[in-house]
Amino acid sequence: MKNLFIALGIFMGLNIANAMESTSSLFFDPGDHYLDASEWLLKHRGFLPVPIIITEPAVGTGGGVALLFMSDSEGAREARASETHKRFIPPTVTGVLAAGTDNGTRVGGAFYVTNWNHDRWRYLGFVMAASANLDFYGLGGFNNADDIHIQYNLKGGGIYNDLRARIDDSNFFVGGRYIYTDISVDFKTGALPPVLQGEGIENRNGGISLLVSYDSRNNTMSPQQGLLAEYRYYIFSENLGGDLDYHVQALDLQGFIRASDQWGFAGRWISRWIDGDAPFYAKPFINLRGIPKLRYQGDVASSMEGEIRYNPHPRWELSVFGGAGRATDSVSNMESADTASAYGAGFRYMMARLLGFQMGADIARGPEETVFYIQAGGAWGF
Repeated sequence: MKNLFIALGIFMGLNIANAMESTSSLFFDPGDHYLDASEWLLKHRGFLPVPIIITEPAVGTGGGVALLFMSDSEGAREARASETHKRFIPPTVTGVLAAGTDNGTRVGGAFYVTNWNHDRWRYLGFVMAASANLDFYGLGGFNNADDIHIQYNLKGGGIYNDLRARIDDSNFFVGGRYIYTDISVDFKTGALPPVLQGEGIENRNGGISLLVSYDSRNNTMSPQQGLLAEYRYYIFSENLGGDLDYHVQALDLQGFIRASDQWGFAGRWISRWIDGDAPFYAKPFINLRGIPKLRYQGDVASSMEGEIRYNPHPRWELSVFGGAGRATDSVSNMESADTASAYGAGFRYMMARLLGFQMGADIARGPEETVFYIQAGGAWGF
């Protein structure tokens, strides 16, 4: 979501700056003379009002506003100017936000993304409060009728901290996360399946995660080459501030290849599995464009997605993609589980060349519906 704030801020900010500045070099790349926001983003001062557009089918359509500040991290400008230092150093991003959708979902929060010591340390943190209206389709979620689901409201807040360190000068990172949420769930029906006990749920989730990551991507915002391989092991416990004891494991693999200046390929495999007394809303789900978040849940869920990219111009990128996923109650049942698939197409424009930052849109068809996404940066996050 933070990528979306950055991209939409570019559009609004360019209009504001255009009215206040007379120097067109801030808005166009001096090399190819195309619209480019790199220098303006890195030189502006103060917070920017940023419109938010939400198109996630799990919560409906809507929007909001964020106040965003973006700046170079330590060593980023020197790295871009260096002929020998090819490593991309992400920018620092700070912001606050508030948004809502047509199904009554509301969210507000603040976030901070930075790195220091020439990207040897990376940090991501946010605090958030939300009231989300969602649907529960059961574990597995493969119903013959689309209208067989339970509506519920999830309300609460939480904090998230992720800190990782680079090992020497390699592409390997080690680190950890701390997550805390205080959640209440209100079901909008009187008849509940056995997996949902009681008419309401209130609990706190406190957990730490240990992670190991390999990240050789040429850009963390809109990668074109390289590999991301990350394993995370979460421990949620009463001793860490929560009410429940359960464990979560996650494996995320992303690969990006350039076959030529015009053609590129990308692929992702993500798996999550859980054990212990986990709440239903924390269960893993199939994560694909074209399928609403939380639509297909289970104690284990895996998704694979591939993408073919074509660049008719250095600024423009066209793509087609497709994928499939499974969600079930155990790893041993994955081979016999039902499969949900999705496919689609999209485009990107290189809006900030110095940051390697793209924005655009995707349209995807899943098992139940066609979904339109506004995309900022890569579709798979950073």
